[in-house]
Amino acid sequence: MKFTWNKKKSVKVKEQHKVDFTDLTDVFNDSFAIEFTDEEHSTEDEVRFAIIGLTAKYGLIYLVFTEISETELNFITARKAENWMVKKYDQNRSSK
Repeated sequence: MKFTWNKKKSVKVKEQHKVDFTDLTDVFNDSFAIEFTDEEHSTEDEVRFAIIGLTAKYGLIYLVFTEISETELNFITARKAENWMVKKYDQNRSSK
């Protein structure tokens, strides 16, 4: 899988949320991750997805991305998981 992102947006995310896109790709290896459509921020031209999952560097994170193709994802924004996200992740993990 190829991962891409806007360089300016990456810098902004790193400054605001203290996470680096380059260290988030392993979130897709988390078998307990929760992935869903970000309907609130999707448009007719762009469907956005979100994933809550574990990364080696940051622990539990929330990542928003688009699917460019079957082999390419484009990261839009990310941050460390908020309390409601942790709760949702823990519920998912304990149900499996």
